Amino acid sequence: MQTTLLGLAIAAIMALVAALAAPLFVDWNKYKPQFEVEASRVVGAPVRVEGALDARLLPAPILRLHKLSVGAPKDPTKLTADKLDVEFSLGSLLRGEWRATQLSLTGLVLDIGLDKEGRVIAPAKGEFNFGELAIDRLDLAGRVTLHDAASGAAHVLYGLDFRGDVRSLGGNLRGEGSFLLKDTRQPFRLALSKAGENEATRLRLDLDSAVAGSVASSLDGTLAFENRVPRFAGALTLSAADEMPWRITARTTLDPSGAVFTQGQLLSGAEATGLKLAGEGALTFKPSKLRVALSAPQLDLDRALAENKTLHGKTPAALLAGAMAVLPTLPWLSQIDVAVDRANVAGHALSGLSMRVEGRDDAWTVSKLALGGPGDSHLTLSGKVTRGSDGERFAGPVSLDASDARAFTEWAFGKSELARALRGNLRLKTAMALSANELVLDEMKLDLFGTQLEGRVTQKAKEIDVTLRSPFVDGDKLANLVRESMAWREKAGRALRAQLDFTKAKILGHDIAPLQAELSSVADGGPSKRQAFDLKLSRAVVAPWLAPDTAINDVSGRLVVTDDAFALEKFSGKLGAEAVAGNLSLSREGERSLSGNIDVGTLDIRALIAAMLGAEARAATEPLAQGWFGWRGSLAVKVDKALLPGGAEVTSVSGALRGDGASLALDDGKASIGSGALSLSGVARRGAADTAIEASLKLDKADAAALKYRELALPPGQASLRMTLATHGRSATALRNALSGNGVLTLTDAHLPRLAAATFDMVNQASEQPMKNEDLKDAVALALDQAPLAAATTDVSFAIKDGRLHADPAAFRTEAAQATISGGYDIPEEQGDLRIAFKATSSALKDAPEIQIFLHGTPQGLTRDVDVAALSSWLSLRAIERETQRLDALEKEGRPQPPKLQPQPQLQQQIQPQPQVQPPPPRDAVAAPAEMSLPPGEVKLPPLDPRRRKAAAPPAPASPALPASPPPVTLSPDARVTPLPPPIDIKPAPGALRTPRAPRSSATF
Repeated sequence: MQTTLLGLAIAAIMALVAALAAPLFVDWNKYKPQFEVEASRVVGAPVRVEGALDARLLPAPILRLHKLSVGAPKDPTKLTADKLDVEFSLGSLLRGEWRATQLSLTGLVLDIGLDKEGRVIAPAKGEFNFGELAIDRLDLAGRVTLHDAASGAAHVLYGLDFRGDVRSLGGNLRGEGSFLLKDTRQPFRLALSKAGENEATRLRLDLDSAVAGSVASSLDGTLAFENRVPRFAGALTLSAADEMPWRITARTTLDPSGAVFTQGQLLSGAEATGLKLAGEGALTFKPSKLRVALSAPQLDLDRALAENKTLHGKTPAALLAGAMAVLPTLPWLSQIDVAVDRANVAGHALSGLSMRVEGRDDAWTVSKLALGGPGDSHLTLSGKVTRGSDGERFAGPVSLDASDARAFTEWAFGKSELARALRGNLRLKTAMALSANELVLDEMKLDLFGTQLEGRVTQKAKEIDVTLRSPFVDGDKLANLVRESMAWREKAGRALRAQLDFTKAKILGHDIAPLQAELSSVADGGPSKRQAFDLKLSRAVVAPWLAPDTAINDVSGRLVVTDDAFALEKFSGKLGAEAVAGNLSLSREGERSLSGNIDVGTLDIRALIAAMLGAEARAATEPLAQGWFGWRGSLAVKVDKALLPGGAEVTSVSGALRGDGASLALDDGKASIGSGALSLSGVARRGAADTAIEASLKLDKADAAALKYRELALPPGQASLRMTLATHGRSATALRNALSGNGVLTLTDAHLPRLAAATFDMVNQASEQPMKNEDLKDAVALALDQAPLAAATTDVSFAIKDGRLHADPAAFRTEAAQATISGGYDIPEEQGDLRIAFKATSSALKDAPEIQIFLHGTPQGLTRDVDVAALSSWLSLRAIERETQRLDALEKEGRPQPPKLQPQPQLQQQIQPQPQVQPPPPRDAVAAPAEMSLPPGEVKLPPLDPRRRKAAAPPAPASPALPASPPPVTLSPDARVTPLPPPIDIKPAPGALRTPRAPRSSATF
């Protein structure tokens, strides 16, 4: 018995050893075909083992397969693995139970396919009931891919690592693991449970935060397969524990076509004080798009941020930028709408807050943000938020309309000196780009205090580029804003470059049109409160100060801004076509004043005076404009050449222009004209009713010919002038018509043109033969033109009243002649009228009457009229006197009448006289020898006028035969008859000589 038992024991031991050792000597690869066939039948899909196949039974059944694949290569649903290890529980197998102690798949590649209807494409059901298989430990490592036939897309979970257990492959599974999501390992927990064969599977999937502050999500509900279509119904939760924690919950229904979210709630902040919004949404997969709508009747952001040290106290602009920064990127198109009736933000109540954001790829777009805020403001913006290396960047159109620009700016961006400078309306439309290091306002249209600006503003790092255009800029209204902007720029240490192109700019109450300039900030090493800019002024028409057609071009200089003033230092450029240079300073505090010095090449004085008085570019009868009145300060002016009204020029002009707001004055004005020294001073005062002007002028030793007005000029010589002027009126015409004053013009060595002293010698020679008045006039005019009258020194006193100048008679004397000039000039009518009394002071004609010369006309030229009527009469009388003397001489001597005198050849060359009418010889006259004729100077005229005698002289006694009387003379109708000579009283009878009368000193007429 013992031997039998021992033998049985030995046999049992040998059998056990054989069972353990036999598999080590069995080549299981020979049985792979049988294994693949049997496995395919059991699984219901083709099974193929391309690698080694190992198996053993004791101590525990183990199956190891290499290069395993389940499913055909072209099947949408298939599984491949580099290695499959299965260890079964021997006891469970002996009891008829399928239980695996451990199952691991490494190198797993699981492809799950959905057809166009969203159904899972699964292999045919095999003979094995996987619901009876339990796995104590399941390890999976690999990737899972979901193929969607409807969209043709594939969704892959890379780096899958799962550890768990399976109570039944029919639906009870739990475990945890991770996968790669955008290069970040995303942990998850999964639990599946199924109560019965036909019941839905309970699913809970938790995606924990991969890193601090990242989003965590959870799905808790039921998963059912209706006709192989998966469908989930349950709760969805999204949350993040950031500086401002938030949580989203919603009832969710999910299937292959998409998801529907109902009863949604968004909580931002703490449960008790946070922001709560309700909403709903939908997610579609075909096409992929998420739509969410959130709303709330009221939100209190200040309360929600009260305990957040990081966000509390931030400006709304910073909060908005932060909110856009924390929006997660989603793998599908997203649209989120937010509507809030009332919200408390930064101490102010906002109304009508609405926002729509859209997400695409890695960027969010604000399609619309509208709100009503402080200062009766309305803000709308839209744009795209992208993420880059420097953080989030927003780009899109912005529109702002605020009645109180300061209130809105202080609310949105915080209190600052710049914000306090904003007063009045503000309207802004621009395409804005905003990031942590950059601000761009492109295609900007800004209406600030009624000033409309267009252009571009760029602030990047420490540099600011500004390009502005405007039809009109009120610089006076923007002065405080510009000042605070400069202070803000200086405090922030930013460099500024600005390009300005203004059609019209108002500065110090005056319009400048146009104004084109460029500014670039520089560091000039001055005091810390001194800001310097390089200025390039391309073009500026300073119509208030200069003529509208006179522009300032190509000016360059340094603009210095201090707390007290704006200064333009060492500028140079072009004033019209002339060079201009100097220094200017505009005060910023108190009563603004503009002072400095200006050097100009050429200046139009008339245009300057018109601009100063406000008479430029307006009708002469219109009231004067503001002009320079209102300006305060002083300008030292130097001008190389100045053009006076009428064409005269002065050089080396200098002086000081001064303004006190109500008056303009010229002090210490000096210039040179015609090599003479000119000094000038004057003042113009603007009153409530009119403008009053006073001026005084002094000129010493100038070339008189340089003093001209259009075609009128003083005669060559040396001129000195003393003059005072005054006027008043409301218009240019009134000022001209009310002009008054007086002065003295001193002419030295003057050469009065066309006043030849030799004229009288010619007249004396011409008197030997009588001639017509017209012939005499032409002869005198011709003689006058032969030479000027050279006078030593003459003072011409004149007075101006009501715009009319009157010159007192002034005598220009020489040894041979004297010209007495008087007359005047009507300034309003531009009409001149001069009278010259030209008289001989020596020679035979010193007692002759004056030659009257009249000059009249406009500044373009004067017409001369020579009046010789008195001279002609005098010459005729003198000729009669000479004839009388001759006849007296003949009467005394009783000689026959001498032959008629012939004109001298010299006079015939100068004058061609008309035939003369000889008077009949006196009755009782007898011929006398020629040698008895008296000299003409001794012949005196009788005192009686024969035209007034009532009866002819009594007939004389008969006398010897006399020469026959000359035949009668017939006069032409246009012939001018010389006046009748006075009667001749001949006593005694012919032949009786009497003692000659004593000669008289002069003729009386």
